[in-house]
Amino acid sequence: MGNVVVATSSFVEYAAAGRRGRTEIVADQHARAVDEEHYAHVFYRPIIKAVQACVTDPDPAATLAAAVAAAELNGQARAFTEVAEGFLRWWRGRGATPVAVGSALLGFGSLDLAVSPHLAFEDRHGDEHVVLLYLKEAPLPRDAANAALRVLDRCMPELRPGARPLVLDTRRGRELRLSRSVNVPKLDAWLAAEASAYLTHWCRTA
Repeated sequence: MGNVVVATSSFVEYAAAGRRGRTEIVADQHARAVDEEHYAHVFYRPIIKAVQACVTDPDPAATLAAAVAAAELNGQARAFTEVAEGFLRWWRGRGATPVAVGSALLGFGSLDLAVSPHLAFEDRHGDEHVVLLYLKEAPLPRDAANAALRVLDRCMPELRPGARPLVLDTRRGRELRLSRSVNVPKLDAWLAAEASAYLTHWCRTA
């Protein structure tokens, strides 16, 4: 039997969630694993593709508006509108140039985190940044943001060597970075403990 693979976004939500939230996340992951067209897979897919396309478009608003107009699932139109508006506010203030970004797996024993940033860019000062989008309605908890940022940071040699990790709470156009005051060894120990908890939870609810 191979390693359990979970998306970084799902893992960091698990790490920051309470008992009931964790159970729902793991149950959802089991459902996703056997259904490529699961609701959770397809709901945000069109707006993610639109965001990735709009950063190279002379009229990014038009690209995002087309995704909003094409929304079909219940709740998609409102969600896509909020994502588009938040992303545009943030992107227009960045003066950025998109660059290529890779993907990676970060292993914790028998658990692998699939690390697939949504985009990367070079800012007006020549610094590069790798971005993971957070798309949900509720604001992103700081613990979840720190977990995601550290995962990105540890995988940066495979993603974009020398770049800095960034998580964008997209609906609010709010970027989050790892504070210099964060104790990285303690953060790594917490991530390892949460990975062990996730694996146990996954295996006992299979």
